[in-house]
Amino acid sequence: MEIATYPRPLMSKEVNHIYEFGEFRVETAERLLLRNGTPIPLTPKAFDTLLVLVKSGGHLLGKEDLLKEVWPDAFVEDANLARNIWALRKALGDDDGEHRYVETVPKLGYRFVAPITELTGEANSVVIQRRLRARIVTTEESLANGETTQLGPEKPRLSLADPGVQKRRIARLSALVIAGLVVTTVIILLLVHNSRSKLSPKAIQSIAVLPFANLTNDPELDYLSDGITENLIDRLSHASDVKIIAHNSVFRYKGKEIDAREVGKVLGVQALLVGRVAQRGDELSVSSELIDVSDGSHLWGDHRERKIAELRLLQEELVENVTDSLRLQFRSDEQKTGSKDSTKNAEAYQDYLRGRYFWNKRTEAGLQKGIEYFNKSVERDPTYALAYAGLADSYIMLANWRFAPSADAYQKARAAALRALEIDPQLAEAKTSLAYTMLLYQWDWNGAEKLFREAIALNPNYASAHHFYSICLLTAGRQQEALAEIQNAQELDPLSLIITSVHGWIHYEGRQFDQANYYFIRALEMDPQYVPALLDLGACYLRRGETPKAMEQFQKARTAGGDTSRILADLAQGYALSGQRALALKTLEEIEQSSTSRFVSPWDLSFVYAALGDKTRAIELLEQATDQRVGWVISLGLEPGFDSLRAEPRFQKLAERVGITSRRI
Repeated sequence: MEIATYPRPLMSKEVNHIYEFGEFRVETAERLLLRNGTPIPLTPKAFDTLLVLVKSGGHLLGKEDLLKEVWPDAFVEDANLARNIWALRKALGDDDGEHRYVETVPKLGYRFVAPITELTGEANSVVIQRRLRARIVTTEESLANGETTQLGPEKPRLSLADPGVQKRRIARLSALVIAGLVVTTVIILLLVHNSRSKLSPKAIQSIAVLPFANLTNDPELDYLSDGITENLIDRLSHASDVKIIAHNSVFRYKGKEIDAREVGKVLGVQALLVGRVAQRGDELSVSSELIDVSDGSHLWGDHRERKIAELRLLQEELVENVTDSLRLQFRSDEQKTGSKDSTKNAEAYQDYLRGRYFWNKRTEAGLQKGIEYFNKSVERDPTYALAYAGLADSYIMLANWRFAPSADAYQKARAAALRALEIDPQLAEAKTSLAYTMLLYQWDWNGAEKLFREAIALNPNYASAHHFYSICLLTAGRQQEALAEIQNAQELDPLSLIITSVHGWIHYEGRQFDQANYYFIRALEMDPQYVPALLDLGACYLRRGETPKAMEQFQKARTAGGDTSRILADLAQGYALSGQRALALKTLEEIEQSSTSRFVSPWDLSFVYAALGDKTRAIELLEQATDQRVGWVISLGLEPGFDSLRAEPRFQKLAERVGITSRRI
């Protein structure tokens, strides 16, 4: 009779290798890591990684060599190896920065540095037999003698005919049965708990798709890896039962080694989808893996190879595999398959990916390059809705960042968004772009709000829709609703610099300068060179009368962003409010002279004249900004920089012209 199950004894033909280092022992046949005889749990791949390192103890192992050893038949991300190294250090108590066991050689690989003793032959056999003897219970002899098994000198046996012995035997048997039941119950409860606590793909409700790694080592092909990542984010975001983190946040991890648990905590997700892209000639290889952030374990994997001309088909297969594995529910079959917003033209699709790649740089040169590629894409396929949406987004950013005259840029954005919606009336990105131009160019708050709501209903995971809608709500005088909406955007895109800054800007426009400072500083903690946050933080200090602090931020912005008209205008405004009128006028002259070679927005100049106390000229410039359809005139009723102008009849008339009601002025 057998009352307990233990690890199987080694068969004579099996070879077990034992490695000892410090207080640890590795047993290969049993795949055990023990610390002072106590098993330490490791995932299978983490154990394989440890074994490869130990066998090469003292020698450097390159990352590629380790990947080949641990994943001989798979094409996986470097981050997998980094996660396993992290898990090993955690198990070995080597995660305090000293690295007594596993040493990282920057940019090269890893080395196992602790002294290792390998037990072989008789010593190996003795260790194994001693461990097994200590754990196996021999039931027949123990029960027959009325005793539990123990090591040491044999005790004298008592006669079974003795009534006292029989009573003790029955009592001990009962105790053993009860103990066995208790142990069995505990084991079952633990198994049930583990099965419930272990994350399964079907239980996932939040995912971050991290930037796929470009293994080709050619920066010109970043558009491929970035495009695959963005396509997955976009397509998965249409699922009704899962939160997908937006582009801005995940791309902050591009090219970095990650700790799955830490990234999961920062982004607020249960799982990470990571991948690698390699191009060899006209062949494209894409591998992906889903990781449980609670323990770094592998949940699902996929590997595909296609011709580069079949990139779109490869991505459709990948999306299908991910969505089927996660059992995601979509709002319609059309949104799952992407039939209307896709293209069968491989070159048009690659041009679209290049356009998005440059658009995401958010620089003047990047936006112009993006427009160039989006135009190429629609030339190749005039029915490609997403490419038109990309054009609309690019023209909006050109206007908002004062890289081009607003009226012309907004008109082009509106035309591109309308064309996208002619092709696909349910495209959330195009509805969002059209809504934003309706707000900024047409000053139609009601129409814009209707479209924003429709876009969010189509794709609740689209962070930009929540972001732009918050601006619509703020400028309509609904600050609390605006804060709730920007919070929605922040949860979907927690590391977005622009969304974090806009969160602060909403507080700034409500004269809540302490709260505004919090978000501007938070953005600068992520990127100390982020110009919009530097300028907005400086504006906060100006409104609080802390001019030296404001000028410090403006100077940092100038160092980071150069002599743009907006940066110089903020500097001139600071000089004016700090009593340095001569410097303010000199800087103002510099801005106006530059208008012959580049676009200078009258909106920026109006702040300087308001700070100088020249109300007439400030209002004239605001009238010019209104004539030119500068989008930010929708904030006339809120902007603290214009508080000195509010009692002026011309200013009030201007606000009425824009459509700003008395409750917003």
